[in-house]
Amino acid sequence: MKQLLGSGPKAMVSFLILSFLTSCGGFKKPGKEVTGPFSSSKYQTNNRYFRGVGSGTSMDMNTSKSKAMIMAKQRLASSVNTTMRTVADRYVKENSTLNAGEFMSKYEELNREVTNTMLADIRTIGERTFKLPNNQYETHIALEIRKRSMYNHLRRQARLKKQWNEAERAAMENLIDRLIAELKD
Repeated sequence: MKQLLGSGPKAMVSFLILSFLTSCGGFKKPGKEVTGPFSSSKYQTNNRYFRGVGSGTSMDMNTSKSKAMIMAKQRLASSVNTTMRTVADRYVKENSTLNAGEFMSKYEELNREVTNTMLADIRTIGERTFKLPNNQYETHIALEIRKRSMYNHLRRQARLKKQWNEAERAAMENLIDRLIAELKD
């Protein structure tokens, strides 16, 4: 190989390029690609809804549904928390008069409480159960929460926080008003 390429820095570059080209014969799929029944954009978080999809497998059909529901709720809560955290971070950066650490701590606590209580407002937008060849059941569930109702609930809970002073309550309501104003519905 050294005789073909010569020696020196150019030879090293040529060797690396040759090695790269011969090792990159293209992407080989490890198996057949599969997608779940709720994998389209219709089941993803958008401007109006927080959404989450989950699946579960079990020998018992009800257990597979329970597992799918738990996974979908976790993904839904994760989507809510990620969005809310991003908006709150942006809000804190824009408002230098706030104590950022204290505000974010209170906001995250409120967000967790609201996310936990909003489970009653969740709508199931899709559910499919399959019986697999091994006699197990596989269930797929898609859930959504309307963003406007989530934000309105967040506002109501913020107003109930007795341990917050008026400035903190006003800042939180201002943040929530901004979230609602960004909605496209």
